[in-house]
Amino acid sequence: MAGESEGGHASPSWFVAPGEGDSLAWISLIFIALALYGLVSLYAAFDRWAEHQSKGTPLAKTIPTMLTIALLYEIFPLGHFNILLPLSAILIALMADWSRFNLRRDETPSTEYRDAAAQTGTDQVEPRNV
Repeated sequence: MAGESEGGHASPSWFVAPGEGDSLAWISLIFIALALYGLVSLYAAFDRWAEHQSKGTPLAKTIPTMLTIALLYEIFPLGHFNILLPLSAILIALMADWSRFNLRRDETPSTEYRDAAAQTGTDQVEPRNV
């Protein structure tokens, strides 16, 4: 493993003298960068698929948010962050989904509004506040 030298001490086979280039280190860095890029690409493809599948469901924003948090915990060491950070992001997404779900239900026009729009022949009739 170690080559013989005159002084009795041998350098390890992976040692690179100062001022020389280390091609193995560059190859390793490129491999790590490509692996991270592949992992992020796979997560992005899965996230797009999950977002497409969740359209129209009550959890349309929550599911991609949870996938993003899972990606961050997978790639980066986030153990030293407080657990309230990802929980607050999930709760914000849940509240956004809940409010959008309730707004969509409230946006259905009443029968009075539809009758007035049918009589005038236009959709520009303002609904009356009762």
